[in-house]
Amino acid sequence: MYPQLAIEAAAQSDVGRRRRHNEDSFAALPCLGLFMVADGLGGSAAGEVASRMAIEVVKSCFEEEEDLEDTWPYGAARPQDRDEVRLVLSVRRANRAIYEASRQQEANRGMATTFAGVLLGPGMAYIAHVGDSRVYRMRDGKLERLTRDHTLLEELLRDGDGALAALEALSDRASAVTRALGCDESVAIESRVEATAPGDVFLLCSDGLWGPVPEGRIEGVLQAHQELSLAANLLVDLANEHGGPDNVTCVLARLGGG
Repeated sequence: MYPQLAIEAAAQSDVGRRRRHNEDSFAALPCLGLFMVADGLGGSAAGEVASRMAIEVVKSCFEEEEDLEDTWPYGAARPQDRDEVRLVLSVRRANRAIYEASRQQEANRGMATTFAGVLLGPGMAYIAHVGDSRVYRMRDGKLERLTRDHTLLEELLRDGDGALAALEALSDRASAVTRALGCDESVAIESRVEATAPGDVFLLCSDGLWGPVPEGRIEGVLQAHQELSLAANLLVDLANEHGGPDNVTCVLARLGGG
């Protein structure tokens, strides 16, 4: 792994005002440059199990620096490519673990989870996600979304022609997640690589934040509050002030050096 980067981090999670259990899980690991949010699906306690498994499996892959041999040519890749591959393969391993646990344990049948992860290396951010947990970047006072939701709504909008008519017909299902860890033996994991700059703030969050809280309000909190722990608490409070319809989790990471 790289020498430790100068990274500040904070995280906050809350059950919200309409749910009885918090099925979100998260990790903020500046020592590894690794930050994650997972939002469990499946009802009862199963969603919590799936989200926790996703976080723990990915975390263990980086802590133990295991050889993640898979179909990708991991060993032949350039160092910067290997970081992206390593993140994606660790998420792929989490998917298999959740899928197998779901098949083997009746209480966990049908469990799944969204996932959003950021790995920060020198000058680069490696992002992998599945579902509708999001990654944002705050730079020079502007908030930018770096992930596209894997939902019926986003897919219809990307389709172009006929999308609006289809949305009207399916408005009650528009937010349905079309991709999640644990649903199938394999899953398409979306990834991207972004150049970083000193002072960049990365926000990872479940839909319990971005759903009820407009992005302009999120941007305003991050503009006004440099203390990340305070900003994380305020973002969760905002979600609850907007009705707290779901579990809400946010992870913040700021790059130092400038």
